[in-house]
This record gives sequence, structure tokens and C-alpha cells, in this order.
Amino acid sequence: NTIEVPMNINDQIFYKAELLTKGMRASDNAKAILYKEFPDFFTKGIMHSLNVRFSETNCNVSIADDFAHESPYLLDEKDGNFFITDGKNSFPVSFFGALPHTGTVVDDFARLHSKGCVTIWPNSNCCYDRKNEKCRFCSIVKERETPLDADVLADSIKKLFELSKDNMLNFSGGTYKNPDVMADYWIDLVKKIRAFSDAKIAIEFAPPSDLEKIAALKNAGADVAIMNLEVANDELRKKICPGKSKISYEHYYKAFEKAVSVFGWGQVSSVLIAGIQPKEDIMAECEKMAKIGVFPTVMPIRPLDNAPVDISTRCNPQDLIEIATHLSGLLVKYNLDFKKQEGCTKCGGCSIENDCYRKQLQSNN
Repeated sequence: NTIEVPMNINDQIFYKAELLTKGMRASDNAKAILYKEFPDFFTKGIMHSLNVRFSETNCNVSIADDFAHESPYLLDEKDGNFFITDGKNSFPVSFFGALPHTGTVVDDFARLHSKGCVTIWPNSNCCYDRKNEKCRFCSIVKERETPLDADVLADSIKKLFELSKDNMLNFSGGTYKNPDVMADYWIDLVKKIRAFSDAKIAIEFAPPSDLEKIAALKNAGADVAIMNLEVANDELRKKICPGKSKISYEHYYKAFEKAVSVFGWGQVSSVLIAGIQPKEDIMAECEKMAKIGVFPTVMPIRPLDNAPVDISTRCNPQDLIEIATHLSGLLVKYNLDFKKQEGCTKCGGCSIENDCYRKQLQSNN
């Protein structure tokens, strides 16, 4: 006996901020139906989170991790239709479908995060996933000693593209051995993919010490570079990212400038995490990034089960909305349009600045 919410842009932003910060439960009925097609939805970690669409937005919402079990939001199903409810109000949601089965390794690692956006994590062995070095928000679990062989992965992607066309590729995962070794892996992989496809490719990586590898990645055929600073204040960053913070703040900005010079304005992005640092620091850092052509993405902290972060660490959804609203103004000011960048930024499922940007444009018109 819920009332279906007529979803305007403000409602959309509100509910998306709530879902990103609080996660969602699923009814037994919804689980039974979804498990048949999407068993990975019920695996812990952000990679396996539920990817849904409602109104005009994509949303990557945690459903398997323990913190989500306390959520006021429930995914349910009736007459073949799925909807989210808080007990009083409800709204319909849809899914992006499963990728076709290829019979290759890519079946285990590729996820459709939004329409046409395939995310792949070929490496789960991170050099920062060590005692007293792991980033406190990271839920990565080492499943393999080395990254997937680039030839094997490229062949698998070729098979996937034979069955499912018009996809862009977004690559992420742990940093194997060190940022330079991982950059070499990405360069090699992109070259192999370019031998059979002109699909858009976004790569998430830690800044290598040799910044010419960024240019080599672009020359190999990558379209977008994603280098996540995560924490603005350098002293706080050392506490939250004890291993990764060995890459200095100054080096990040040298890498940003190099990447913008080769990939282009708005074709470089960086994540900042809300809920673990003052919102004023995030907003100031967003402007510093945006004014040099880097697209800031603000994701809320999720206390995932396999992450060292304390379960009490949460992001206030209203703070997330305030930050994203401020950021949307910067995106307009510095001519950064999410629709012009492929991969994670264009998908926008893990953050709300794209939605606030659309609201800003509507207000301006």
C-alpha cells in the first residue's frame, strides 16, 4: 500500500543520494528472481553492487554488504515489475540486463554498469593491499596472484564484442606491483584491443612515476584517464591511504596536467570520497581540479564488509547533495560535461554530480 512517487529532478537526486549512502535490502521474492540472472548482485563489494536505473539516472547501490541490511529502502517485485520502497513511497526501477555468455574468462569479470558501459577488473592483487597500507575505504580481495593475461583478456573481449556491440570499456582494479608496472599492463592491453575494436576505453590507474607512460597509454588508444586522489588534505590522506599516499599530492597534479595535455580537457577524471573528510576540503579540491580540466567525481564512503573502515563511518546524504550541487556549478563554469567523457564519468552511477549538473542546466534555461 505504497504511493508511487512522481519523480522530478529533486526527487531523483534525493533518492539517489539516499541509496548511495544507505544501500538497499531486497525482498525474498526479488532475490529469487534476480539470482537466476544476476547471481553476482549478491556478492559483497562495490564491483558487484546492484546497477539499476530509475527516472533519468543510473545508480550503483550496495545490496550484499552488511550496512545495507539496515537500509530503510527495499527492492521488491510485483507482476514482473521491480520497484524500490521505503514503506510509504515507491518508484519503479529497471536493470541493464546481463552480458552475453562468451564461455571465456570475461564472463567472470565483466559487469554492465549502465547501458553500453562494461566495467572489467582484471587485477585483484594490489600493492597497497598490505598490513598497515590498505586504503581504509577499499574492499578489494586478492583472488589472483597476477593480472589476467592481456592476450587472454583481449581475446575474451573480442568474443564479447562479437556478441554484444556498441559497448564502451571501463577498466579498474588493484595496482599490481607498482603504478609503473600496472601502467605498462594497461598500455599492452589497450594496444591488443585496438587491433580489433575502436570502442571507447577508460582506464583507472594510479599515477606512474614515469609520466611519459600516460602519453603512451593515450598513444596506445585509450580515450579517458582516471586517477583517483580520493582525499584532499595530505595529512589526512596519509592516515586513510597509508600505502597509496606514498604517491605525493604534488605528483598527482603533475600527472593530471600531463594527462589533460594528451587526453584533452574533460577527458581526465579523479574521485574524491565524501564522508571521510570535511566537505569544505572536497569542494575546494573540486575547483582546483576543474580549473585545470580534470572532472571531479565525488563518491560517498560505503562501509563495505571487506574494507578496513569502521561501520559507523557514513556519509550524510544531505552533505553529498550539497557537495554535488556546488560541483555542478563548477562543471558549468569550467565547461566539463559528463556526456563528453566515456566510462565511469559518463555512467555516473556511483555519484550525483551528473544529476545536479542536469538540474543546473535546467535552471539556467
